[in-house]
Amino acid sequence: MRTGKDIKDIFIHCSAGYGSIESIQKFWKSLGWNSPGYHLIIDLDGKVHQLQPFTKYSNGVKGFNTNAINISYIGGVEKTNVTKALDSRTPQQKEALLNAIKTTIKWVESNGGSKSQLRIRGHRDVSPDKNGNGIIERWERIKECPSFDAIPEYKHLLK
Repeated sequence: MRTGKDIKDIFIHCSAGYGSIESIQKFWKSLGWNSPGYHLIIDLDGKVHQLQPFTKYSNGVKGFNTNAINISYIGGVEKTNVTKALDSRTPQQKEALLNAIKTTIKWVESNGGSKSQLRIRGHRDVSPDKNGNGIIERWERIKECPSFDAIPEYKHLLK
């Protein structure tokens, strides 16, 4: 059972499509996953669905899941071309995502951890820094998820 001390990363994701939560969960099952890809997922209307308790890991970012909480929003791509990344968050999703991150930070703090141990970043921010300049540039990303730059958008939450 994980505690707040175990959490180092809050990863932000997009679903890269507009399917239902049930269809997303079926997709994970088809991959043979026993755990969902995210702890929380946010519908277009801003409703937050908890798919996994924070005390258990989810399959959000390979190699990082033991010490991460994964939060996603439905979308992140163009509706007419799901191969093209787009920050498609609705105003309701933006508000819900902000509140979900705040809730996650509070959970970490109330379960033995602290803000100082946390990073908030997008899934794309774990891509390899191929040129070694300390910045994951667009050409280095293995994926665009969450289709916006989560680090500067949410850094104020860790102060």
